[in-house]
Amino acid sequence: MTNEELTKIREDRKETKSEFAKHLGITPMMMGRYESGKIKIPDAIAEKAKELSDTATATEIEVKKTVRKAARTAKKAVEDAAQSDAAVANEIEVKKTVRKAGRKAKKAVEEAVAVTEEAVKEAVGIPNIIVQSPMGGYISIEDIVKKTPVGATDIYIRVDENKLYYVLKDGKTGDVDIW
Repeated sequence: MTNEELTKIREDRKETKSEFAKHLGITPMMMGRYESGKIKIPDAIAEKAKELSDTATATEIEVKKTVRKAARTAKKAVEDAAQSDAAVANEIEVKKTVRKAGRKAKKAVEEAVAVTEEAVKEAVGIPNIIVQSPMGGYISIEDIVKKTPVGATDIYIRVDENKLYYVLKDGKTGDVDIW
């Protein structure tokens, strides 16, 4: 066996030199020497490599057969269901349409909520408030609310400590890093 043939077997198996060397029972360094042609490949190693090549090929063929068979079976099942009952085919189409409409509706609601929040701020006259740290970070009121647990009654911000302190309805307190 030539060094090129050994390399081709390893590459066909999509293994590193180290992985293939393990299968052959040799060190990665020795594998490198065989592949580079610095050392003649012993017959025992060549035989083992050939066996591994045959095993990989047989396994690969078996996997491909199994995948093709599964694909044919699935395709036939779908065709049988569609042919045997037109209602099934219609139901599949209806479900697809409903999912698509649901995604569009969700997007429309999200956009409407964003527009509504902005409209309420403008109508009430709430300005955009941004808190800036002397260290360069900044945080909006919306981000502060998102970081605070539900049920907080008071929020204190210490930019010099990079902390947001809060008090809950039950009197418990806590803190969160701002940036």
